[in-house]
Amino acid sequence: MISKMLHLTVSVYIVLFSIVIATTCYSSHIWEIIKRLLPSLFAALVAVVINQIFVSHPFIIWTCSLLYFDHVRRKVDSNLKARMATLPLFIIIFINTFSNSTAYSLSIPDIVRDLALSVIITGLVASFINHIMPIKQNAPLPHIISIPVTGADRLKMLLLVGFGLGFIMINEVVSAVFCLVPLITSTMQPTHDLMKTHSRHKMLSQIGGCCLAIIVSIIFSGTEINMFTYLFISSLLVFTILWWCNHPDKEEGLIHSDALMGFLIPYQLYIGQYGNSFGLNSIFLRAFELLVVLLIIYTAAYWLDSLTTKNDKFDP
Repeated sequence: MISKMLHLTVSVYIVLFSIVIATTCYSSHIWEIIKRLLPSLFAALVAVVINQIFVSHPFIIWTCSLLYFDHVRRKVDSNLKARMATLPLFIIIFINTFSNSTAYSLSIPDIVRDLALSVIITGLVASFINHIMPIKQNAPLPHIISIPVTGADRLKMLLLVGFGLGFIMINEVVSAVFCLVPLITSTMQPTHDLMKTHSRHKMLSQIGGCCLAIIVSIIFSGTEINMFTYLFISSLLVFTILWWCNHPDKEEGLIHSDALMGFLIPYQLYIGQYGNSFGLNSIFLRAFELLVVLLIIYTAAYWLDSLTTKNDKFDP
């Protein structure tokens, strides 16, 4: 609601940051909440500086990004570190893409301003909510799973994410920048089989979220400009998805949890804007781009899995 009322240039970051805080941080201290989001803001500022220094050399920007991707992949050796690294990596890709776009390069100061405001607003709102509705039981500690990192894993990260970033920067496909999030998370899976499973789950949650956003847009029929209507339907939808997240089947619960992000991003980007646009074209385009990216991930994982199995058979 706040992001809609403030008419921010990139209002979706309040949604992204809110989901991160709601699922990973249960403190009522505003500094603890903001500290959880500072790596993303710092990554954005560094990316802006590098893009301004090498504004006439996109290849150097892309190379610097690859070096950082490799550094992060080498350090991510557990599931907890993988979750923490995803958002800063995406922020860097976002800044690189928009800085090298002729249509959006002048919007970078507004984007950085909105990022900083999103961090502050998320911290204030989360701290307020956690004070008036404190958690009565200790939050469960995340189960840390060790993920060994090999040279092949680092190469896979560089090839998939690096070439994905290069394709978007060269062709200025700004609408597809959010599709690189499942690409990042898929390349951090420890095995090719888990990579295939992850891409299938992303198809259900992300493309399913776009389908739900299309249904909601038709239900709104342009009335989302009414704040009370928007507040009521938004609250009902978020509560319903969060209720589904408490599924007895852990795997189903994880899909519903990811569907919250898959639904809220197109909902905020294309429906929550100021105006009465249905946003159907943009949502359909996002669903198609996600489908293409996830099919590429699944095909690559399937081919790598088959290649590994074949090599294992020939090993003495």
